[in-house]
Amino acid sequence: MKICVIMLAKKFGGAERFYVDLTNGLARRGHDVLAISNARSKAALHLEKLPNINRASVRVLGPWDPLAPRQITKLARAFAPQVIQTSLSRAAHLAGPASHRLNIPLVAHTHDFVDLKYFRHAGVFTPTTAAQRDYLIRGGIPAQGVRWIPNFSSFRTVTAIHCRDKVTKIVAHGRFVHKKGFDLLLHSLSRLETDDIHLYLAGDGVERQRMMDLAAALNIDKKVHFAGWQDDIRSFLLQGDLFVLPSRYEPFGIAVLEAMACGLPIVATKCHGPVEILDDGSAWLCDADEDSLTGTLRTAITDAHGRRQRAQAAWSSFQENYAADVVVPKFESLYEDMLG
Repeated sequence: MKICVIMLAKKFGGAERFYVDLTNGLARRGHDVLAISNARSKAALHLEKLPNINRASVRVLGPWDPLAPRQITKLARAFAPQVIQTSLSRAAHLAGPASHRLNIPLVAHTHDFVDLKYFRHAGVFTPTTAAQRDYLIRGGIPAQGVRWIPNFSSFRTVTAIHCRDKVTKIVAHGRFVHKKGFDLLLHSLSRLETDDIHLYLAGDGVERQRMMDLAAALNIDKKVHFAGWQDDIRSFLLQGDLFVLPSRYEPFGIAVLEAMACGLPIVATKCHGPVEILDDGSAWLCDADEDSLTGTLRTAITDAHGRRQRAQAAWSSFQENYAADVVVPKFESLYEDMLG
């Protein structure tokens, strides 16, 4: 099958990771894939490292760029895909004219609660959660035009869970922005009143310096290690004893999937995405506030048996529901249904 996969964001987060992994997953399963990226995106750099993928880039001035649709139409006409797969609103909006003019079905992977005005030419929506699916149907999208397919991770899973008896390293990663809640995590760490536990934070973003200043102000700067951007996030996670996702808002949470694949016990806030991926049997879930997070961390740190049980349950759930060889075939099945 010939498939054109499009992502036009510049930053690199969970949605961009999904785009790279889906492109790679489809190519590894024998499909002829053209990946179109924003010329200034980090996703394009990740794709350069992957074999058997046709790559192209377009310059995007903004969501209403009049030139980008022409570039995409030219690329799609030359490649002649059977399906166009987009991720996020901008790709669906700017690739829509190509889909319409060339009569190629367009699949829109939404990642969040989206503004439907950007999806005029989408043939099928693939929301990542049940809540997003219900939102689309309430917004007027026919149920037959919505196929719920979760995000996935291409991480190689560990072969067995290895939970240490004592937590000394907490790990977390993501973009340093307000919604990721790293300030909540720093405040909670300062209240644990122990010198034995260190926090390792990977990632980068506009709030990095503010987080470093906050760690110093809380007098925990010697226990907080800012690891910077990590290309090999799997190796980073495997050094930890406990993974924490402290987000104020998280539409899905691919970082959670990565921790599950690594067999780590997990503490996560009750955001939109994590509450669909995890439950009380596979993680500790708490409110996105300092008091709740602090109390939950104390519980997780002191409960070695609970850490092993939850890590095992999360690891099993990942393999059953969120591994690449489980989710990528769902996209293949969708494409076959559309073309059939």
